[in-house]
Amino acid sequence: HGGPCWARRGRAEAKGWGHAVRTHVGAEGVLETSWLESFNVQEFRGCSLEVVAGRLCLVASRAADAGDVLLRVPIDETLSESVFDEVFPGAGGDGSLAGLEPWMKLVLVLLRFRASDEEGKWMPLLRALDDSRTFRRHPLLWDEADLLELQCTQTFEKLKAYNEYLETTSLQMEEFVYPVLGLAGRVSREDFFWAFGALKTNALRPFSQPQALRLVPVLNILSHGRRTNCNSKFASSGIFKKDETLDLLATRSLQEGDVLAYDFDPAKAEIDILVDYGVFDVEAPSGGMELTLELDENDPNYLDKCDVVEEAAGLQVRESFAVSEGSVPGDVLAFLRLVKLEGFDAFLLEPVFRSEIWGFMKDPVSRENETNVCVSMIQSCEEALAEFPTSIEEDEEILARLAADGGSKHSNARIAVEARLVEKRTLRSLVKFFRAEKAQIPFKEYYQERRLKSLNLLDMDGNSTY
Repeated sequence: HGGPCWARRGRAEAKGWGHAVRTHVGAEGVLETSWLESFNVQEFRGCSLEVVAGRLCLVASRAADAGDVLLRVPIDETLSESVFDEVFPGAGGDGSLAGLEPWMKLVLVLLRFRASDEEGKWMPLLRALDDSRTFRRHPLLWDEADLLELQCTQTFEKLKAYNEYLETTSLQMEEFVYPVLGLAGRVSREDFFWAFGALKTNALRPFSQPQALRLVPVLNILSHGRRTNCNSKFASSGIFKKDETLDLLATRSLQEGDVLAYDFDPAKAEIDILVDYGVFDVEAPSGGMELTLELDENDPNYLDKCDVVEEAAGLQVRESFAVSEGSVPGDVLAFLRLVKLEGFDAFLLEPVFRSEIWGFMKDPVSRENETNVCVSMIQSCEEALAEFPTSIEEDEEILARLAADGGSKHSNARIAVEARLVEKRTLRSLVKFFRAEKAQIPFKEYYQERRLKSLNLLDMDGNSTY
Protein backbone atom coordinates (compact mmCIF):
# COMPACT_ATOMS: atom_id res chain seq x y z
CA HIS A 1 0.00 0.00 0.00
CA GLY A 2 1.35 3.45 -0.87
CA GLY A 3 2.27 6.35 1.33
CA PRO A 4 -1.17 8.11 1.16
CA CYS A 5 -2.80 5.02 2.65
CA TRP A 6 -0.94 5.66 5.90
CA ALA A 7 -2.52 8.95 6.86
CA ARG A 8 -1.48 10.36 10.23
CA ARG A 9 -4.66 9.77 12.17
CA GLY A 10 -3.12 9.25 15.55
CA ARG A 11 -0.59 7.32 17.60
CA ALA A 12 -0.69 3.96 19.35
CA GLU A 13 1.50 2.71 22.15
CA ALA A 14 2.82 -0.85 22.28
CA LYS A 15 2.94 -2.32 25.75
CA GLY A 16 5.88 -3.98 27.42
CA TRP A 17 8.52 -1.36 26.64
CA GLY A 18 10.52 0.69 29.10
CA HIS A 19 9.81 3.72 26.90
CA ALA A 20 6.75 4.16 24.72
CA VAL A 21 7.02 2.71 21.24
CA ARG A 22 5.07 4.90 18.88
CA THR A 23 3.56 3.52 15.71
CA HIS A 24 1.37 5.15 13.09
CA VAL A 25 -2.32 4.42 12.92
CA GLY A 26 -3.14 4.15 9.24
CA ALA A 27 -6.27 4.18 7.15
CA GLU A 28 -6.62 0.44 7.66
CA GLY A 29 -6.35 0.65 11.46
CA VAL A 30 -3.51 0.20 13.91
CA LEU A 31 -0.34 -1.27 12.47
CA GLU A 32 0.20 -4.75 13.89
CA THR A 33 2.87 -4.46 16.61
CA SER A 34 1.73 -7.03 19.15
CA TRP A 35 4.94 -8.93 18.44
CA LEU A 36 6.81 -6.20 20.34
CA GLU A 37 5.32 -7.43 23.60
CA SER A 38 7.33 -10.66 23.35
CA PHE A 39 10.67 -8.94 23.84
CA ASN A 40 12.20 -7.22 26.82
CA VAL A 41 13.82 -4.26 25.11
CA GLN A 42 14.29 -2.09 28.16
CA GLU A 43 15.66 1.12 26.73
CA PHE A 44 13.95 2.51 23.67
CA ARG A 45 15.55 5.92 24.00
CA GLY A 46 15.40 7.90 20.80
CA CYS A 47 13.54 6.07 18.04
CA SER A 48 10.08 4.83 17.17
CA LEU A 49 8.39 2.56 14.66
CA GLU A 50 6.59 4.32 11.86
CA VAL A 51 5.33 3.45 8.41
CA VAL A 52 7.13 5.67 5.92
CA ALA A 53 6.19 5.44 2.23
CA GLY A 54 4.48 2.14 2.87
CA ARG A 55 7.36 0.46 4.70
CA LEU A 56 7.84 -0.08 8.43
CA CYS A 57 10.91 1.89 9.54
CA LEU A 58 12.80 3.00 12.61
CA VAL A 59 12.75 6.80 12.85
CA ALA A 60 14.25 9.26 15.29
CA SER A 61 11.61 10.14 17.91
CA ARG A 62 13.58 13.20 19.05
CA ALA A 63 16.55 15.29 18.02
CA ALA A 64 19.84 13.50 18.70
CA ASP A 65 23.55 14.20 18.47
CA ALA A 66 26.28 11.91 17.14
CA GLY A 67 27.03 9.25 19.74
CA ASP A 68 23.60 9.30 21.37
CA VAL A 69 22.15 5.87 22.15
CA LEU A 70 18.85 5.45 20.29
CA LEU A 71 18.04 1.85 21.20
CA ARG A 72 19.43 -0.77 23.56
CA VAL A 73 18.62 -4.46 23.00
CA PRO A 74 19.76 -7.12 25.52
CA ILE A 75 21.81 -9.83 23.84
CA ASP A 76 19.58 -12.41 25.52
CA GLU A 77 16.70 -11.10 23.42
CA THR A 78 18.48 -11.87 20.14
CA LEU A 79 18.63 -15.08 18.11
CA SER A 80 21.98 -16.48 16.98
CA GLU A 81 23.32 -19.87 15.94
CA SER A 82 24.09 -20.64 19.59
CA VAL A 83 20.35 -21.23 20.05
CA PHE A 84 20.60 -24.22 17.72
CA ASP A 85 21.91 -26.51 20.48
CA GLU A 86 19.11 -25.37 22.80
CA VAL A 87 16.39 -25.96 20.23
CA PHE A 88 17.85 -29.28 19.07
CA PRO A 89 19.60 -30.67 22.19
CA GLY A 90 21.95 -33.53 21.45
CA ALA A 91 21.22 -33.42 17.71
CA GLY A 92 24.08 -34.47 15.50
CA GLY A 93 26.15 -35.79 18.37
CA ASP A 94 27.53 -38.37 15.98
CA GLY A 95 28.99 -35.63 13.79
CA SER A 96 26.32 -35.97 11.10
CA LEU A 97 25.53 -32.24 11.27
CA ALA A 98 29.10 -31.01 11.51
CA GLY A 99 28.94 -29.36 8.08
CA LEU A 100 26.05 -27.03 8.86
CA GLU A 101 26.93 -23.38 8.30
CA PRO A 102 25.75 -20.70 10.77
CA TRP A 103 22.99 -19.47 8.43
CA MET A 104 21.74 -23.03 7.98
CA LYS A 105 21.47 -23.47 11.74
CA LEU A 106 19.41 -20.30 12.06
CA VAL A 107 17.17 -21.35 9.18
CA LEU A 108 16.59 -24.69 10.90
CA VAL A 109 15.75 -22.92 14.17
CA LEU A 110 13.19 -20.75 12.35
CA LEU A 111 11.73 -23.85 10.71
CA ARG A 112 11.41 -25.53 14.09
CA PHE A 113 9.63 -22.50 15.52
CA ARG A 114 7.27 -22.41 12.55
CA ALA A 115 6.50 -26.15 12.75
CA SER A 116 6.00 -26.15 16.51
CA ASP A 117 2.58 -26.19 18.15
CA GLU A 118 3.97 -24.06 20.97
CA GLU A 119 3.63 -20.28 20.92
CA GLY A 120 7.21 -19.18 21.56
CA LYS A 121 8.38 -15.59 21.94
CA TRP A 122 9.55 -15.39 18.32
CA MET A 123 6.36 -16.64 16.69
CA PRO A 124 4.44 -13.32 16.75
CA LEU A 125 7.31 -11.59 14.95
CA LEU A 126 7.74 -14.44 12.46
CA ARG A 127 4.04 -14.30 11.64
CA ALA A 128 4.25 -10.52 11.25
CA LEU A 129 7.05 -10.91 8.71
CA ASP A 130 4.52 -12.40 6.32
CA ASP A 131 2.92 -8.95 6.05
CA SER A 132 4.55 -7.84 2.81
CA ARG A 133 2.79 -4.47 3.03
CA THR A 134 5.17 -3.18 5.67
CA PHE A 135 8.04 -5.69 6.07
CA ARG A 136 10.60 -6.10 3.33
CA ARG A 137 10.61 -9.39 1.47
CA HIS A 138 13.48 -11.15 -0.28
CA PRO A 139 13.15 -11.11 -4.10
CA LEU A 140 13.07 -14.91 -4.13
CA LEU A 141 9.68 -14.57 -2.42
CA TRP A 142 8.32 -11.85 -4.70
CA ASP A 143 5.27 -12.39 -6.86
CA GLU A 144 6.07 -13.68 -10.32
CA ALA A 145 4.92 -10.45 -11.96
CA ASP A 146 7.43 -8.42 -9.95
CA LEU A 147 10.23 -10.90 -10.63
CA LEU A 148 9.55 -10.73 -14.36
CA GLU A 149 10.34 -7.02 -14.22
CA LEU A 150 13.94 -8.07 -13.58
CA GLN A 151 14.27 -10.23 -16.69
CA CYS A 152 17.39 -9.65 -18.83
CA THR A 153 19.25 -8.23 -15.81
CA GLN A 154 22.25 -9.51 -13.89
CA THR A 155 20.05 -9.25 -10.83
CA PHE A 156 17.65 -11.82 -12.31
CA GLU A 157 20.49 -14.18 -13.22
CA LYS A 158 21.98 -13.95 -9.74
CA LEU A 159 18.59 -14.64 -8.17
CA LYS A 160 18.17 -17.58 -10.52
CA ALA A 161 21.52 -19.00 -9.38
CA TYR A 162 20.54 -18.38 -5.76
CA ASN A 163 17.27 -20.21 -6.35
CA GLU A 164 19.03 -23.22 -7.88
CA TYR A 165 21.47 -23.37 -4.96
CA LEU A 166 18.63 -23.22 -2.43
CA GLU A 167 16.65 -25.88 -4.30
CA THR A 168 19.62 -28.23 -4.02
CA THR A 169 20.21 -27.32 -0.37
CA SER A 170 16.54 -27.86 0.44
CA LEU A 171 16.65 -31.37 -1.03
CA GLN A 172 19.82 -32.15 0.95
CA MET A 173 18.18 -30.88 4.13
CA GLU A 174 15.13 -33.04 3.44
CA GLU A 175 17.26 -36.14 2.91
CA PHE A 176 19.99 -35.79 5.50
CA VAL A 177 19.12 -33.13 8.10
CA TYR A 178 15.38 -33.05 8.75
CA PRO A 179 15.26 -36.74 9.84
CA VAL A 180 18.01 -36.11 12.41
CA LEU A 181 16.21 -33.06 13.82
CA GLY A 182 12.70 -34.53 13.89
CA LEU A 183 11.53 -32.23 11.10
CA ALA A 184 10.91 -34.91 8.45
CA GLY A 185 7.47 -34.41 6.94
CA ARG A 186 6.87 -31.25 8.97
CA VAL A 187 8.48 -28.64 6.74
CA SER A 188 8.21 -28.07 3.01
CA ARG A 189 10.33 -26.51 0.30
CA GLU A 190 8.21 -23.35 0.66
CA ASP A 191 8.93 -23.30 4.41
CA PHE A 192 12.66 -23.54 3.73
CA PHE A 193 12.57 -20.65 1.26
CA TRP A 194 10.48 -18.59 3.67
CA ALA A 195 12.97 -19.16 6.51
CA PHE A 196 15.89 -18.27 4.26
CA GLY A 197 14.17 -15.08 3.11
CA ALA A 198 13.23 -14.11 6.66
CA LEU A 199 16.83 -14.57 7.79
CA LYS A 200 18.45 -12.74 4.86
CA THR A 201 16.17 -9.71 5.11
CA ASN A 202 16.11 -9.42 8.91
CA ALA A 203 19.47 -10.63 10.24
CA LEU A 204 21.89 -8.14 11.73
CA ARG A 205 24.29 -6.71 9.18
CA PRO A 206 28.07 -6.63 9.65
CA PHE A 207 28.24 -3.13 11.10
CA SER A 208 31.34 -1.55 12.64
CA GLN A 209 32.85 -4.68 14.14
CA PRO A 210 32.72 -8.44 13.52
CA GLN A 211 29.46 -9.82 14.82
CA ALA A 212 27.82 -13.20 14.76
CA LEU A 213 24.88 -13.57 12.43
CA ARG A 214 21.80 -12.94 14.53
CA LEU A 215 18.21 -11.76 14.49
CA VAL A 216 17.69 -8.71 16.67
CA PRO A 217 14.12 -7.58 17.42
CA VAL A 218 13.40 -3.99 16.36
CA LEU A 219 16.88 -3.64 14.81
CA ASN A 220 15.64 -6.02 12.12
CA ILE A 221 13.56 -3.07 10.88
CA LEU A 222 16.57 -0.77 10.44
CA SER A 223 16.56 0.58 6.88
CA HIS A 224 19.35 0.22 4.36
CA GLY A 225 20.65 3.52 3.02
CA ARG A 226 23.87 4.85 1.50
CA ARG A 227 23.49 8.05 3.53
CA THR A 228 23.98 6.29 6.84
CA ASN A 229 23.10 8.03 10.09
CA CYS A 230 23.49 5.31 12.72
CA ASN A 231 25.67 2.40 13.81
CA SER A 232 25.61 -0.41 16.33
CA LYS A 233 28.04 -1.73 18.89
CA PHE A 234 28.16 -4.25 21.68
CA ALA A 235 28.14 -2.80 25.20
CA SER A 236 28.33 -4.11 28.76
CA SER A 237 26.81 -2.66 31.90
CA GLY A 238 25.62 -3.64 35.36
CA ILE A 239 27.54 -5.39 38.10
CA PHE A 240 30.79 -6.87 36.76
CA LYS A 241 29.73 -5.69 33.28
CA LYS A 242 27.67 -8.85 32.80
CA ASP A 243 24.66 -7.19 31.16
CA GLU A 244 25.47 -7.33 27.45
CA THR A 245 23.48 -5.24 25.04
CA LEU A 246 23.52 -4.29 21.40
CA ASP A 247 23.23 -0.52 21.17
CA LEU A 248 22.11 1.58 18.23
CA LEU A 249 23.91 4.93 18.13
CA ALA A 250 23.50 8.04 16.03
CA THR A 251 26.56 8.75 13.88
CA ARG A 252 25.50 12.32 13.07
CA SER A 253 22.95 14.85 14.18
CA LEU A 254 19.36 13.71 13.76
CA GLN A 255 16.06 15.53 13.66
CA GLU A 256 12.78 14.09 14.88
CA GLY A 257 11.26 11.98 12.11
CA ASP A 258 14.53 11.13 10.33
CA VAL A 259 14.47 7.55 9.06
CA LEU A 260 17.31 5.59 10.65
CA ALA A 261 19.45 3.91 8.01
CA TYR A 262 22.69 2.02 7.76
CA ASP A 263 24.61 0.92 4.67
CA PHE A 264 24.31 -2.87 4.77
CA ASP A 265 27.50 -3.31 2.73
CA PRO A 266 29.39 -0.25 1.40
CA ALA A 267 31.53 -2.46 -0.85
CA LYS A 268 28.58 -3.83 -2.81
CA ALA A 269 26.60 -2.30 -5.65
CA GLU A 270 22.89 -1.76 -5.09
CA ILE A 271 21.82 -4.73 -7.21
CA ASP A 272 23.99 -7.02 -5.06
CA ILE A 273 22.47 -5.55 -1.90
CA LEU A 274 19.06 -6.42 -3.34
CA VAL A 275 20.10 -9.99 -4.12
CA ASP A 276 21.80 -10.57 -0.77
CA TYR A 277 19.52 -8.70 1.64
CA GLY A 278 16.29 -7.94 -0.20
CA VAL A 279 16.68 -4.16 0.18
CA PHE A 280 17.43 -1.32 -2.22
CA ASP A 281 18.18 2.34 -1.57
CA VAL A 282 15.87 4.10 -4.03
CA GLU A 283 16.98 7.54 -2.79
CA ALA A 284 20.73 7.26 -3.40
CA PRO A 285 21.51 3.87 -4.96
CA SER A 286 25.10 2.83 -5.43
CA GLY A 287 25.20 2.24 -9.17
CA GLY A 288 27.15 -0.34 -11.04
CA MET A 289 27.18 -3.96 -12.06
CA GLU A 290 29.62 -6.77 -12.75
CA LEU A 291 31.48 -6.90 -16.04
CA THR A 292 32.66 -10.47 -16.63
CA LEU A 293 35.55 -10.98 -19.05
CA GLU A 294 36.96 -14.30 -20.17
CA LEU A 295 39.84 -15.56 -22.27
CA ASP A 296 38.83 -17.39 -25.44
CA GLU A 297 39.73 -21.08 -25.24
CA ASN A 298 40.01 -21.17 -29.04
CA ASP A 299 42.67 -18.46 -29.04
CA PRO A 300 45.95 -19.99 -30.33
CA ASN A 301 47.74 -18.09 -27.54
CA TYR A 302 45.23 -19.17 -24.87
CA LEU A 303 47.72 -20.95 -22.60
CA ASP A 304 50.22 -18.10 -22.70
CA LYS A 305 47.46 -15.62 -21.90
CA CYS A 306 46.31 -17.83 -19.02
CA ASP A 307 49.80 -17.64 -17.54
CA VAL A 308 49.79 -13.85 -17.85
CA VAL A 309 46.37 -13.47 -16.22
CA GLU A 310 46.98 -15.92 -13.38
CA GLU A 311 50.66 -15.36 -12.64
CA ALA A 312 51.44 -11.80 -13.68
CA ALA A 313 48.05 -10.19 -12.96
CA GLY A 314 46.85 -12.44 -10.13
CA LEU A 315 43.42 -12.72 -11.75
CA GLN A 316 41.23 -15.56 -13.01
CA VAL A 317 40.80 -16.69 -16.61
CA ARG A 318 37.14 -15.72 -16.14
CA GLU A 319 37.19 -12.53 -14.08
CA SER A 320 34.41 -10.22 -12.90
CA PHE A 321 35.05 -6.52 -12.42
CA ALA A 322 32.88 -3.99 -10.61
CA VAL A 323 32.02 -1.16 -12.99
CA SER A 324 29.75 1.83 -12.50
CA GLU A 325 28.73 4.99 -14.32
CA GLY A 326 31.88 6.95 -15.05
CA SER A 327 34.19 4.36 -13.49
CA VAL A 328 36.09 1.67 -15.42
CA PRO A 329 38.93 0.00 -13.48
CA GLY A 330 42.33 0.00 -15.17
CA ASP A 331 42.51 -3.78 -15.03
CA VAL A 332 39.42 -3.95 -17.27
CA LEU A 333 41.28 -2.27 -20.12
CA ALA A 334 44.39 -4.35 -19.48
CA PHE A 335 42.37 -7.58 -19.55
CA LEU A 336 40.57 -6.53 -22.74
CA ARG A 337 43.83 -5.65 -24.46
CA LEU A 338 45.22 -9.06 -23.54
CA VAL A 339 42.08 -10.80 -24.84
CA LYS A 340 42.44 -8.98 -28.17
CA LEU A 341 46.23 -9.42 -28.39
CA GLU A 342 46.83 -11.10 -31.75
CA GLY A 343 48.84 -10.97 -34.95
CA PHE A 344 52.07 -8.99 -34.74
CA ASP A 345 51.23 -7.78 -31.21
CA ALA A 346 51.37 -11.37 -29.92
CA PHE A 347 55.18 -11.16 -29.77
CA LEU A 348 54.65 -9.56 -26.35
CA LEU A 349 53.63 -13.01 -25.09
CA GLU A 350 57.18 -14.29 -25.53
CA PRO A 351 58.73 -15.51 -22.25
CA VAL A 352 61.25 -12.68 -22.27
CA PHE A 353 58.42 -10.20 -21.64
CA ARG A 354 56.51 -12.33 -19.14
CA SER A 355 57.42 -10.26 -16.08
CA GLU A 356 56.50 -7.00 -17.84
CA ILE A 357 53.56 -7.85 -20.08
CA TRP A 358 50.78 -7.03 -17.63
CA GLY A 359 52.30 -3.59 -17.20
CA PHE A 360 52.37 -3.25 -20.99
CA MET A 361 48.65 -4.04 -21.11
CA LYS A 362 47.89 -1.09 -18.83
CA ASP A 363 48.68 1.22 -21.76
CA PRO A 364 47.58 1.08 -25.42
CA VAL A 365 49.38 -1.67 -27.34
CA SER A 366 48.63 -0.80 -30.96
CA ARG A 367 45.99 0.95 -33.02
CA GLU A 368 44.58 -2.36 -34.21
CA ASN A 369 44.42 -3.79 -30.70
CA GLU A 370 42.82 -0.65 -29.24
CA THR A 371 40.28 -0.52 -32.06
CA ASN A 372 39.29 -4.16 -31.51
CA VAL A 373 38.87 -3.55 -27.78
CA CYS A 374 36.64 -0.51 -28.25
CA VAL A 375 34.53 -1.96 -31.09
CA SER A 376 33.90 -5.25 -29.27
CA MET A 377 32.88 -3.53 -26.02
CA ILE A 378 30.59 -1.03 -27.75
CA GLN A 379 28.92 -3.86 -29.66
CA SER A 380 28.53 -6.09 -26.57
CA CYS A 381 27.04 -3.32 -24.43
CA GLU A 382 24.65 -2.18 -27.15
CA GLU A 383 23.49 -5.76 -27.67
CA ALA A 384 22.90 -6.14 -23.93
CA LEU A 385 20.83 -2.93 -23.89
CA ALA A 386 18.82 -4.11 -26.89
CA GLU A 387 17.77 -7.28 -25.03
CA PHE A 388 15.74 -5.29 -22.49
CA PRO A 389 12.04 -4.99 -23.38
CA THR A 390 12.08 -1.34 -22.29
CA SER A 391 14.46 1.57 -22.82
CA ILE A 392 16.00 3.80 -20.16
CA GLU A 393 13.57 6.57 -21.08
CA GLU A 394 10.59 4.21 -20.83
CA ASP A 395 11.71 3.03 -17.38
CA GLU A 396 12.04 6.61 -16.23
CA GLU A 397 8.48 7.24 -17.42
CA ILE A 398 7.29 4.13 -15.53
CA LEU A 399 8.84 5.42 -12.31
CA ALA A 400 7.26 8.83 -12.86
CA ARG A 401 3.83 7.22 -13.29
CA LEU A 402 4.30 5.09 -10.17
CA ALA A 403 5.18 8.20 -8.18
CA ALA A 404 2.24 10.16 -9.62
CA ASP A 405 -0.14 7.32 -8.75
CA GLY A 406 0.96 7.47 -5.11
CA GLY A 407 2.61 4.05 -5.16
CA SER A 408 5.11 3.15 -2.46
CA LYS A 409 8.71 3.87 -3.40
CA HIS A 410 9.55 0.63 -1.62
CA SER A 411 7.15 -1.53 -3.63
CA ASN A 412 8.68 -4.55 -5.33
CA ALA A 413 7.63 -3.24 -8.75
CA ARG A 414 9.36 0.10 -8.11
CA ILE A 415 12.52 -1.60 -6.82
CA ALA A 416 12.62 -3.91 -9.85
CA VAL A 417 12.48 -0.99 -12.27
CA GLU A 418 15.10 0.91 -10.26
CA ALA A 419 17.40 -2.13 -10.29
CA ARG A 420 17.22 -2.66 -14.03
CA LEU A 421 17.75 1.07 -14.57
CA VAL A 422 21.00 0.85 -12.59
CA GLU A 423 22.24 -1.83 -14.97
CA LYS A 424 21.05 -0.03 -18.11
CA ARG A 425 22.69 3.23 -17.09
CA THR A 426 25.92 1.39 -16.39
CA LEU A 427 25.82 -0.25 -19.83
CA ARG A 428 25.08 3.13 -21.41
CA SER A 429 28.04 4.67 -19.60
CA LEU A 430 30.30 1.86 -20.85
CA VAL A 431 29.20 2.56 -24.43
CA LYS A 432 29.95 6.25 -23.92
CA PHE A 433 33.34 5.46 -22.34
CA PHE A 434 34.53 3.18 -25.16
CA ARG A 435 33.23 5.51 -27.84
CA ALA A 436 35.33 8.26 -26.29
CA GLU A 437 38.34 5.90 -26.15
CA LYS A 438 37.77 4.97 -29.80
CA ALA A 439 37.71 8.64 -30.79
CA GLN A 440 41.13 9.11 -29.15
CA ILE A 441 42.78 6.22 -31.02
CA PRO A 442 44.58 8.47 -33.55
CA PHE A 443 46.10 10.49 -30.72
CA LYS A 444 47.20 7.72 -28.34
CA GLU A 445 50.74 6.59 -27.78
CA TYR A 446 51.33 2.87 -28.41
CA TYR A 447 53.85 0.28 -27.29
CA GLN A 448 56.28 0.66 -30.20
CA GLU A 449 56.46 4.45 -29.72
CA ARG A 450 56.96 4.10 -25.96
CA ARG A 451 59.67 1.50 -26.55
CA LEU A 452 61.55 3.63 -29.08
CA LYS A 453 61.38 6.63 -26.74
CA SER A 454 62.81 4.55 -23.91
CA LEU A 455 65.75 3.74 -26.19
CA ASN A 456 66.10 7.42 -27.15
CA LEU A 457 65.29 6.57 -30.77
CA LEU A 458 62.32 8.93 -30.72
CA ASP A 459 62.05 12.31 -29.05
CA MET A 460 59.11 13.30 -26.85
CA ASP A 461 57.26 14.61 -29.94
CA GLY A 462 57.59 11.23 -31.68
CA ASN A 463 60.25 12.36 -34.16
CA SER A 464 63.23 10.19 -35.03
CA THR A 465 66.47 11.14 -33.29
CA TYR A 466 68.55 9.88 -36.24
